[in-house]
Amino acid sequence: MMLIAAAFFMAWAVGANDSAKAVGTAVGSDVIGFKQAVLLISIFTTLGAVFGHSAVSGTVRGLAQGMNPPSVGVVLFSAAFTVTMASLRGIPISTTQSIIGGLIGASLRLALPVQWLIFGKIALAWVLSPLLAAIFAIMVYRIYSHILKRMHEIGTIELTQKWLVFISASFAAFNLGTNELSNVIGLSQALGFGGYFRVILALSLAFGALSFSYEVIMTVGRNISPLGPTSAFSSQFASSLAVSLANSFGLPVSSGQAVVGAVAGVGAHKGERINKRLLLGIMESWILAPLASGTLTYVLLSILP
Repeated sequence: MMLIAAAFFMAWAVGANDSAKAVGTAVGSDVIGFKQAVLLISIFTTLGAVFGHSAVSGTVRGLAQGMNPPSVGVVLFSAAFTVTMASLRGIPISTTQSIIGGLIGASLRLALPVQWLIFGKIALAWVLSPLLAAIFAIMVYRIYSHILKRMHEIGTIELTQKWLVFISASFAAFNLGTNELSNVIGLSQALGFGGYFRVILALSLAFGALSFSYEVIMTVGRNISPLGPTSAFSSQFASSLAVSLANSFGLPVSSGQAVVGAVAGVGAHKGERINKRLLLGIMESWILAPLASGTLTYVLLSILP
């Protein structure tokens, strides 16, 4: 029962924080409203969790080998608590890093072998994903802007921009189910929970998006750098490409890191104002997230019987 509650809490926390990375640019550029964004998240995250093919859940499941249900529950609780604290401040933290940090903390406390090689590859992907997303975003922006210049009817341009932003947000939401939610799914599968549990976790994620994601959405969509429909599509689509690339290698990366890198990359390319103080605070949270989650996991496993 404790594990089920912790899994729901973690899925809710993913919705509260990570949904911003899927729809933040679309809401921030005023292409879709908040309620529409939550509906989009609910549909496409569920599809990603159920039908998305990713080796991420298998990677996370392997990192939890040797852990009993209470230990996995503590990992999920610690990661969810860390993410929730960040959401209260409107900071787009990495749920992926929080879970990985919790797994390391549990492995150290339980004297289990820590698979440092795999963790090293994951950490390298964390560094590369925002950089790669920024490069992709600039490339997409330049190509997309060139295509728009060849269009002459304003109505056609506006309709094209809205649909592309909507499609890229849907793609990102699908990736959210395939990548971030797969971290929770992987730990649940390690303890014997079946495929039906994916749908329940996706619904819990949707509730998190509805109840607690607004501040983080505004941080991603408006506070890092000004976004129009063109830059919103470019940054969202590019970040999804970067996450999909990592998924194909079974690496659990953060969609939040990717979209923040993409938004900052497009903003810098356009010469827009970048909120450097906020950006540094977000990057600092990327470092603190796994440390906080890992420490909390270690301490709780030391205290609990």
